[in-house]
Amino acid sequence: MPSLQYRREHGRDMLECRGCGATFPEGRATNDGWHYECPECNEATGLGQGLRRV
Repeated sequence: MPSLQYRREHGRDMLECRGCGATFPEGRATNDGWHYECPECNEATGLGQGLRRV
């Protein structure tokens, strides 16, 4: 069965850090799907507060 994984460059799966301005896939910002943190600066946390959807 072929892999269905793909990388999205925009849309719901991309996040932007309000602190450092980095843009990255949502999967890099969470380990459990509930808690989010910027993988670049490790300071901005939470969707809507430190991180926003692009």
